[in-house]
Amino acid sequence: MFRFNPKFIAALLLSVGCLTPGLAQTRISLQECIQQAIRENLQIKDAELQQESTINTYQQSRRDRMPAVSGVFNPGYSLGRSIDPYTNSITTDHLGTNSLGITASWTIYNGNQLQNLQKQNALNLSAGQYDLQAAKNMITLKVLQAYLQVLVTQELLQVALKQAEATQLQLDRMTRQVQLQVVAEANLYNLQSQRANDDLQITNARNEVRTAQMALSQLLNWPADQNYELEAIAREVTAAPVESWQQVYRSSLTILPESKSAALRIQSARKGMEAARGLRMPTLSLNSSLGTSYSSAAKKYVTGDSYREEPLNAFVTVNNERYQLSSISQATSTQNMGYLEQLGNNPVWSVSLSLRIPIFNANQASYRIQEAKIQQLRADNQQKQVHLQMRQQIEQAFVLYRNALERQQTHQRQVEVLEKTVHAAQVRLEAGVVNVLDYTLAKTNLDRARASLIQATYECAFRQQIIGFYQSGTLN
Repeated sequence: MFRFNPKFIAALLLSVGCLTPGLAQTRISLQECIQQAIRENLQIKDAELQQESTINTYQQSRRDRMPAVSGVFNPGYSLGRSIDPYTNSITTDHLGTNSLGITASWTIYNGNQLQNLQKQNALNLSAGQYDLQAAKNMITLKVLQAYLQVLVTQELLQVALKQAEATQLQLDRMTRQVQLQVVAEANLYNLQSQRANDDLQITNARNEVRTAQMALSQLLNWPADQNYELEAIAREVTAAPVESWQQVYRSSLTILPESKSAALRIQSARKGMEAARGLRMPTLSLNSSLGTSYSSAAKKYVTGDSYREEPLNAFVTVNNERYQLSSISQATSTQNMGYLEQLGNNPVWSVSLSLRIPIFNANQASYRIQEAKIQQLRADNQQKQVHLQMRQQIEQAFVLYRNALERQQTHQRQVEVLEKTVHAAQVRLEAGVVNVLDYTLAKTNLDRARASLIQATYECAFRQQIIGFYQSGTLN
């Protein structure tokens, strides 16, 4: 004869505790799960790297407004006929040259292109920060849903275990009655069938727990066999926190990062338009340079210690005697000038203003302006898409919350009625007034109603959090 005993129930509960990951030692809260998911999510890391790139672009746009300074070093060697840069004379000697210096250029005005590009990049930087926050919010909502799903499945598992325990008690009592030949053995088969169904519900509930924990572990970037226990959260069901979805929608337009980012993208596109129009304006630049040069042909005269006399084509008469004049000069020679000496003797400094007026540049200005107009229209359209998506999500959140609230209230009344029905059936079964089939049917209906009540209660809690998130931008 098929028979269960209390030792089997104890072993079953122990095995469930060992096999269910939710009953492990590591305990983690909802906030810790959210932080872990944000820290380990690869999409968040990619968004953070993109934000760093935006920061780098903005910083470079600020540096673009500063003067450009560069050093010049131009060594050269010439063969054949060339111009000596030291004397500007033509020479046929082999000539080695070198020029070096510093040049600086500063754009004073170019139609405010640099200023508008800097402002555009600053707006893109702020919009990128809101985009990053929006990505974190999306991960937060996913973790919240997965977290609640684990709690739901764990509670359903506990309900299934309690149902099996209650059935086992009735089965043990019926077994003793059959042994005493108080009731027919046929009544035992219905309870055995109910006990087998309870075991199936336990197996299904345990599998649902594992599946829910795997989904949460994947969001946390943990291995599927990671053992942890979730802290319970409040799941009281109350009325809607606000009167209408319109009120939440108006609040979300000024709170949620998606809306703020879309507004900043429009401003950024306008600055891009102003920068593009600057291509049609003149460009005024201030240029300056300081340099020196060297030439291997450069010579210098060097005086010696001796003197020399050279006759002149001139005569003088003294006392009726004619004398030829001569000149006496100190002996001189030429020698190459040194490298450092030439650099010190040849400094050149210049400063100039440059005005460039665009006349025709292959329609680059028209192209940039037209492209900026398109980007501005796209930004406007993307803002409309964001607002439409937000409105639809909020409308859906309210409808789903009201549906879940009605189901929860209905299941609550159903459970209260069925508990009384099962209690009455149990009393009548023990008195032998009703058969086992009627009792098992009533108990099955109660078990289903309890499971539905748990699911509806958690769904109400989740939908409440969603509505509160859209209203305040944070989870309670």
